[in-house]
Amino acid sequence: MITADDYGYWPSYNRGILEAIEMGAIDSVSAMVEREYCEAEPLLATGVEIGLHIEFVGRWGPRSGAAARTSLRVQLERFGDIFGRWPSFLNGHKHCHARPELATPVFQTAQQIAAPVRSVNPDHRQWLRERGIDTPDLLIGRTESKQPAEPAELRDLPSGVTEWVTHPGHPDKESGSSYDIARQEDLALLQKVMVHARFDEPLWTDAKRTPMKEAFVQERGDVEERAAD
Repeated sequence: MITADDYGYWPSYNRGILEAIEMGAIDSVSAMVEREYCEAEPLLATGVEIGLHIEFVGRWGPRSGAAARTSLRVQLERFGDIFGRWPSFLNGHKHCHARPELATPVFQTAQQIAAPVRSVNPDHRQWLRERGIDTPDLLIGRTESKQPAEPAELRDLPSGVTEWVTHPGHPDKESGSSYDIARQEDLALLQKVMVHARFDEPLWTDAKRTPMKEAFVQERGDVEERAAD
């Protein structure tokens, strides 16, 4: 699945995400519900799958388990108020959801609402799976602008569920984001990838694109089918 992170961060970033959805390049979107620009109507109108992009920096004081639980509860309730439903999946801004303070509250919430969680490395992936949480087999995509825009793994995906994280948008230096210019590069790459997929063989060859939650429904179905055979 191709996920666009940071909806709500900044108006010009929202526009880029919505453009990427319109061109058919995005399967899932992560929303930052504590940001003033997290406008539900344009995103809901697209029909795209929406998850919670958790934030845990500064506002909640000392990094403790109590602060983490409070932060997550507030953002989960805020998501419900904005979008009128639970998030389809959970992840974190700058992978904060994998921090020791947040990891347990996140998996407990995921159990309660039956939502997949983004795993950021093999250890985190194993930890989630031991607790019965659906999570992709592989995470690709850059987190810093100095890294290559196109993940090398995209052209040779392994079997299983892969999540490609992107940050499409239009740059605006007023946003304060260190990833600002790179968002335009991500948007341009998605456009190139979709043109390639439309008129040639997709870069991901025979892999099937799907929203996050649907990926695990399909995966369980495949396992059951193989077991029956």
